[in-house]
Amino acid sequence: MRSLALLLFGVSLMNTSAARAEIPVLSSFINPCTRSAMLLHCKDGRGGYYGVAQWGNDMFLRGHDGGSGLSWAQTNTRFGRVQFFSGVSSDGNVWVGRTRLIGWNAISRFSTSSGDQGRISCNRLKGCD
Repeated sequence: MRSLALLLFGVSLMNTSAARAEIPVLSSFINPCTRSAMLLHCKDGRGGYYGVAQWGNDMFLRGHDGGSGLSWAQTNTRFGRVQFFSGVSSDGNVWVGRTRLIGWNAISRFSTSSGDQGRISCNRLKGCD
């Protein structure tokens, strides 16, 4: 679940201008990608893929993890420097959370329907922990 959370968090950072070029979590997932003005579709070498569509302050993500066989979808909505997100996977797991941008830091907190909670902090220089 943590790897999926890091992937989704990294994809959600693509919506922020400060973090657009600094997403170390996704470096192995980005090849090859197809991009248009509002759509992004990427595949990894392990049978996984994801797509991103942006409409105003909303971002819609959908993907498939080749390793686990799970499909997932997530919606992000941005209000200033705070972004709220919610998603669901094909095994019925649901998650909700928020990301706050503070300088070069993006701090995300999330919880899942299976009872997991987490905090991920990403910095443009240090990456994510």
